[in-house]
Amino acid sequence: MDRDIEFIIFGEDWGRHPSSTQHLISIIAKQYPVYWINSIGLRQPQLQAKDIRRIIEKLMAFIHRPAITDNEVSPKKLKKIIKPLVWPLARNKTMKYINKKLLETQLPQKKHYRVLWIALPSAIEYIELCQADLIIYYCGDDFSALTGVDHDKTMQAEQTLSIQADLIYVANRQLMARFPKHKTHYLPHGVDLHLFQSQHACPPAIDKEKKNIGFYGSLNNWLDYDLLQQLALARPQIQFYLLGNKDCPQVQQLQNENIHLLPAIPHHQLVSYVQHWHAAILPFIKNRQIKMCNPLKLREYLAAGCPVISSDFNAAAEYSPLVSIATTQLEWLSTIDRITQLTPHQVAEYKQKAYQCVQHDSWERRIEKIINTIQKMRSSTTE
Repeated sequence: MDRDIEFIIFGEDWGRHPSSTQHLISIIAKQYPVYWINSIGLRQPQLQAKDIRRIIEKLMAFIHRPAITDNEVSPKKLKKIIKPLVWPLARNKTMKYINKKLLETQLPQKKHYRVLWIALPSAIEYIELCQADLIIYYCGDDFSALTGVDHDKTMQAEQTLSIQADLIYVANRQLMARFPKHKTHYLPHGVDLHLFQSQHACPPAIDKEKKNIGFYGSLNNWLDYDLLQQLALARPQIQFYLLGNKDCPQVQQLQNENIHLLPAIPHHQLVSYVQHWHAAILPFIKNRQIKMCNPLKLREYLAAGCPVISSDFNAAAEYSPLVSIATTQLEWLSTIDRITQLTPHQVAEYKQKAYQCVQHDSWERRIEKIINTIQKMRSSTTE
């Protein structure tokens, strides 16, 4: 295996949430030097409290920006987390120039064959600074459907990036048609099989004496809060656990006694909850963003052996019948009743089938495919 390869990553803020890019790069960083550039946003900041807090946060991170080296993070070769002070999607020429100069001072000196991995299209402005030998665009989301994004500017950036990239990976088959066929590959999300198969004690927050159902992730406006409230009212004997940051005001309508709103916890601790739920749920509303989504938690639920009930969207339907699809409140209730009444033998059978379904979907296998492709492309340019 070639060791003289280094990676520069344009992603979200390292450690902010467990994205697919962070899962993938954590594994790459065990083998190759990696420099991670924290988020360059996908919309112009506005004069509102949330954006002002974010600007202050970015400014403080830039001021206090020591290198993050091997002893401070688990991936052995994550050499540095770069915290850029740049204005997202700058339109003014002067601001663009300042952005580039600021980031240029933070980039490492090139030592090896350099792979530039871009997970956010806003990085398009900085490609020329990176001295890349190979450019990869990893499209983990449909940015044209995400909330909180400047769709026009982001899609323009993505279009330019699709031309400049040597290799494109998409996490959703529906995105394949958007990019040049000859260099676009489908790379579905993976799962940490070792983590979600290892056994953990039930956390104190869960009442083991009652039937329980759970969800973890951002409690945002893509959840169907009316449905959740009605399900909890109709099944008062079942406890509903929702773990995550409360990112929208609709969460406040969940006042039922059997709905438990728990704070977000580190990713590696989630398995201790999902392993002890009778069912895990994906209660999403129906919109374009959900139609195009491919949530990491779907495979994590399955790897943990927890029966899954989901709204109807493409990524979940691919795993039917292991994932039970419900489109009405009545279907949700009947599925909840069926799953919470499974016998221990039926639960054991489900766990076995669920693991078999995802056993070849580890992040390590995804990385093996990526590295093999990089090496082949490198060889073809040096022959």
